[in-house]
Amino acid sequence: MKYFAYDENNRKIEFLSEEKDGILKLTLPLAEFKGAKKLRLLPEISEATAGDEGFYLLPRNISMRGEIRVDFKEREDALLTYSKPVMAVYAIVKKDYRALVRFERNYKFSINAELKNGSYSAYLSTEFGGKNDLPYDDIRIEIIPLPENANLGDIARVERELRLERGEIIPLADKCRERAVVDYASRSPLIRIRMGWKQSPSPVKHQTPENQPPVHVACDFARVRDIADALHERGVKECELQLVGWNLGGHDGAFPQLFPVEPTLGGEEEMKKTFAYVKSLGYRISTHTNLIDAYELADCFSWDDIAMDESGEYLQIGDYSGGYAYHVCPERQMYTSLGTVPELVKYGENGLHFNDVISIVEPDTCHSPKHPCTTADGIKYVNTIMNTQLGMFGGFSSEGCFDFALGNLDYGLYVSFGDGFGRKEYPLADAHLPFFELTYHGILLYNPTSPTVNYPIKNPEDKLTFILRGGRPSFYFHSKFRTGAKNWMGEIDFLTDTDEDLAFACDRIAEAQREYEALSHLQKVYMSDYVTADGIEIATYENGTEIVGNFSEEAKTYHGTDIAPGEYKIFE
Repeated sequence: MKYFAYDENNRKIEFLSEEKDGILKLTLPLAEFKGAKKLRLLPEISEATAGDEGFYLLPRNISMRGEIRVDFKEREDALLTYSKPVMAVYAIVKKDYRALVRFERNYKFSINAELKNGSYSAYLSTEFGGKNDLPYDDIRIEIIPLPENANLGDIARVERELRLERGEIIPLADKCRERAVVDYASRSPLIRIRMGWKQSPSPVKHQTPENQPPVHVACDFARVRDIADALHERGVKECELQLVGWNLGGHDGAFPQLFPVEPTLGGEEEMKKTFAYVKSLGYRISTHTNLIDAYELADCFSWDDIAMDESGEYLQIGDYSGGYAYHVCPERQMYTSLGTVPELVKYGENGLHFNDVISIVEPDTCHSPKHPCTTADGIKYVNTIMNTQLGMFGGFSSEGCFDFALGNLDYGLYVSFGDGFGRKEYPLADAHLPFFELTYHGILLYNPTSPTVNYPIKNPEDKLTFILRGGRPSFYFHSKFRTGAKNWMGEIDFLTDTDEDLAFACDRIAEAQREYEALSHLQKVYMSDYVTADGIEIATYENGTEIVGNFSEEAKTYHGTDIAPGEYKIFE
């Protein structure tokens, strides 16, 4: 069988193919597509007729609540296309062909599924130039056969075992044996505390020390100690407090500059006192930093660090507390990561250090003549940064869970935003499934979607999503901070404004911590399957445990046990 790509003129370009150990390795030589502006890759292998048995399983991007299943049913013509897939893999399951398609992330690929004139196809595509890479390397794809009647868990197992065999990921159980900080995290909730910020988005786009807006103090260091006391009084045995916006200017205030510690929160001495006090209660404490965003206000800001597109324009992405945020080239992040972040080590943080954004975006392509950086280069640089900070602090966490980061990531704040920016409907999407969680539960800790942060005060669907998808309890004081913009972790919040606010939040956290005691041991166990049927969802683990959630509005019965709407049961 021959395999092809097609350029923007529909010119056919053949892949070279080689089969080794049951895996088909495809290579599209650079010389064959170097002048192309666009490519479509491998549409033929997926072709199916409307009405056939089978489906595509497509990786989610960060806006989706799960991986997408596309069934080959009869319907109107439609096209689903999106970029930035969290996983570099998709599956084709047809009567006569079943395969896992894996692609190397050396370019920025998009995922496509199409129904046209009764015929389905799914394929990768890529464009060259602009903010994307120019052609510089071969394109490499692997095709792995799937067993007949493979279910979702079987497909996930193929991907997980292949990456384990290649040493690209490490079982969470091994991490826990080797590093006490990860073991502690696996059985304890994370509590992030946004301490201070300037108005975001900012009314001042280009800030200086003279014109920057004031910092809003939501929770100073003394108040952090009040939170620790309240949790201790409620019998919370273990938890990790993570300080967000402790740095100069508060959250997103002047990155990549961190110091001095924001004076309005109490400054350096109060921060040291808080670290020591939290640790004295048996808790762990960590901090939030950011290397990708740069604000002109920072004392270390340099235009020489900023990534450029092909036309020489600086990448300005986002408008936050510090004004316009410019993206630092991944190569230059290597140097800024060795700037002021090591100064944090002296404070003695002993949790999973948090470097924002780095694992929830594809690394930027940079066309600067001073520091050109491809997607593949960027992946190497950000993994070096993650590994370096893991070594500094003993553990590493970030905002997302892109699969290129999972060799160094211990915890991801959420796999995707899910419905955090509002529920979206996607053409051809027949189901949103937790394929990521099936693949990587037992490899790292994560929270499934951003709305499941603060899950005890969210709706029943968010709570069940958190439980069924195997999340680590994740809480956030002052998660809502954007003015006139969507707050992707929800519009209801944990606050520290009054003692009543603080008591309410800590009561909920204590309840969740007790609930998690019956679940935390499963963090080190792989999921084997996930089934949805008639309002019931069932997560099955390799040790035989089943967690059954009722997402419907009426009582359901499973194994002779009644499960009320919005509730779940554990079957050992």
